[in-house]
Amino acid sequence: MYAQNVSVPDPELKNDRCTSVGCCILKIDDPRSEVRPRGRPPSSGRADILSAALELLRERGVARLTTREIAERAGVSEGVIFYHFKDRAGLLLAVFMSGLQPVVVFSRIGIARESVRATLLEFGRAVEEFLDVGLDVLVAAQADTRVRVALAELMAADDLGPHRGIAALAAYLREQQQAGTIRRDAPVEVVASMVVGQCFFQSGQRKLTGHCRDVAWLEEMVDAVVMLLLPPAEVTTAADPR
Repeated sequence: MYAQNVSVPDPELKNDRCTSVGCCILKIDDPRSEVRPRGRPPSSGRADILSAALELLRERGVARLTTREIAERAGVSEGVIFYHFKDRAGLLLAVFMSGLQPVVVFSRIGIARESVRATLLEFGRAVEEFLDVGLDVLVAAQADTRVRVALAELMAADDLGPHRGIAALAAYLREQQQAGTIRRDAPVEVVASMVVGQCFFQSGQRKLTGHCRDVAWLEEMVDAVVMLLLPPAEVTTAADPR
């Protein structure tokens, strides 16, 4: 690959801080994502609980979300939820962090793909997959003071947010400038912000209104961005395949 690889710290290194493109939020395997007291762990996995919590959050909203119903949906006792997550707020934070998995997987093998377009497109899709889960929790947090405060404290403590992904994507684009793949005068931070912003806009539109009518799709945005990034000679070639 001609671009730098941006990797995610080994989950076993508990004190590592995640600085990759994937780190819009705390890494999934961080010990703060769950609370595990001493004793024999329950046999049930957390994945079923997280999945049930997300389903019920979408169906009923945060005000009517109860650990009892989550336990019933997951097929576990209510005590198992408290064992893994301490309380409802802790559970929702874990749901939020679990949504980051697509971005983490993408980042572990490095940002660069076979082309700039492919890289931007796959990065954007990974962010959209995260937002499909993350926005549900972010919206729910606005109606629950305890969840909102816990989420804000978590993000502030580790300087988390979309700016981390923007910075990593901009670094990749600067690599491409050095390699002569894209224009040297391209404003890479602005381009990276456009890609991340498009993901938030499209995902937010879908979540808040239920449709994306008259909204440019990620693929259309990426195609337009790539045309702006390509050196003049390559733009001419792309426009006229002859």
